[in-house]
Amino acid sequence: MDRADLLAWLNPPFTQNTSGAVIGPAAEQTLGAASSLNFIRQEDGRCWVNDGLEFSSLDDLADLTHQRLLGLDLDHADAVLPQAFAYIVARSEQAKGTAWLHTATNKALADAINQALPTRSNTAAEGRRFNEYKFAPFWRWMTLIGLALDLPGDGPHPYVSSRLARELAQPDLPRGEQIPVRLFLDVVAKRMPYLDGGVLYNSAAEKLGLPAQGRALSPILSTALRDLHEEGTLALGSLTDAASLVHLADDRFSRIKAVQFVTLPTERANG
Repeated sequence: MDRADLLAWLNPPFTQNTSGAVIGPAAEQTLGAASSLNFIRQEDGRCWVNDGLEFSSLDDLADLTHQRLLGLDLDHADAVLPQAFAYIVARSEQAKGTAWLHTATNKALADAINQALPTRSNTAAEGRRFNEYKFAPFWRWMTLIGLALDLPGDGPHPYVSSRLARELAQPDLPRGEQIPVRLFLDVVAKRMPYLDGGVLYNSAAEKLGLPAQGRALSPILSTALRDLHEEGTLALGSLTDAASLVHLADDRFSRIKAVQFVTLPTERANG
């Protein structure tokens, strides 16, 4: 399709102050994001859909977007999205909660994220990779892929239950049997590398000076596991004084303090 036609199709022009038709910036931003994620390519004034862009629901699009973001080179402009989220997870582990996030200014948070981002392989590159003006689109992307929600009164908040449920719905995980929690966490770290034990999380944790991963999980992952247990998406289990227990972050409202194994229900559901 011609680029101009596609822009008009995405956002039909309107007349402003009788000065003629105006194309809203959202359409341009949408094309830019689609190109950046390799969903489309633009050549000679035309737009082409790339191979592999097949989805039938918003959840499918979220899955595809998540995969594309994680598949980008570390120096790619959009790679900062999961890298920045990894910082938020690691910083919440350091603070033993997420209250800090709602008191930090965007400027201070952007400065901290920039300091914690992985070192560029292109040493000649200059400039900030993340600034305070990126937070609005950042949280929109995180919400789309199931890593955040908008809390009334508090604004955007990291919440990974939706994405974790989608990842656990994949058919290659054993169902109806106890999975040792360490093995389970290894799978989560590979599929969601901005969480505990993942390469992006480990990079951010190192920059923050956090000790190597121990027996306790971060507050953000702990909340997701507890919530998915309550919803029946998974079952957390443990034996008294088991040597292989992994402790969850403190939560005085939850009776689940530690986990030895995780069981996925036999009937798979896309959450």
